[in-house]
Amino acid sequence: MALAVSRDAQIAALYEKLQHRSAILAGLTPGTPSHTGIQAECDAIHAEIRRLQTTTSVSPKAVLIGIAVILLIVWSAVH
Repeated sequence: MALAVSRDAQIAALYEKLQHRSAILAGLTPGTPSHTGIQAECDAIHAEIRRLQTTTSVSPKAVLIGIAVILLIVWSAVH
């Protein structure tokens, strides 16, 4: 079973990547192709961070607890 990367870990990694790209962007001349490319990448990273922040997620632990509760209810109804 593969371990899923938590949403918070993804956001933290994206913030780190955005900080690195922003430092590169600060040293470039505006209007150059490299500046435009890095700016577009920063915008895309920021959009992904915003998307992740607005999504809700259910932890695998909560899913397992829910399944266990349903199984207990079914088991008690059968007996």
